[in-house]
Amino acid sequence: MTGTTRYDAEVPTATRGLARDALSLEDIERRVQDRFPTVATEIAHGELTFHAAPDVLVDLLSFCRDDEELSCELLADLAGVHWPAGEHVIERQPSTTGWPEYRVARDRGVIEVLYLLRSVTRNHAFRVAVGTDDTAPCLPSVTGVYPTADFHEREVYDFFGVEFEGHPDLTRILMPDDWVGHPHRKDYPLGGVDIPYEHDRFIPPPDERDLREVIE
Repeated sequence: MTGTTRYDAEVPTATRGLARDALSLEDIERRVQDRFPTVATEIAHGELTFHAAPDVLVDLLSFCRDDEELSCELLADLAGVHWPAGEHVIERQPSTTGWPEYRVARDRGVIEVLYLLRSVTRNHAFRVAVGTDDTAPCLPSVTGVYPTADFHEREVYDFFGVEFEGHPDLTRILMPDDWVGHPHRKDYPLGGVDIPYEHDRFIPPPDERDLREVIE
């Protein structure tokens, strides 16, 4: 057929990206640790995580982006999790994860921010985890490395209260501008927030809640 163009594009696989083969997790681990020997690593369940200090975060992500072998062109995701201080009992969850009950204890609360990096040309991926104290959480912004971090960092700021130094416009992105608190922190109250629902009814905290009264 005349007037048509054929595109011979490669399809990424588990071991190859758009142009080159993926590195193994062990090769990625060695390459990063050769450049950043103080960064701790963990390989579990087929996933690689680097645990880095805040002061090396920007340099580490820049290296992962610019290094020819790593070629992490994409910040695929950025997420947060709050680990509060004290002792906590995690109840048994047979119907979901199947995990048994266990206890965790921390001397200080930490908000951990996770950066998921992916190479498009090689199709390998790994994460970088950075922790910050939950009393005054603060991390350097990586918008200068990955511009798409702009909205990701605003979401973590909105839900966890992490200040990202150097962010061009660190404002709430989902909650109202005048909202008090950060809803994804573990110390944030579950319910009992004065929000008008249907018929202007107030939803009380879980321990004061009568399910029948709420849904009727």
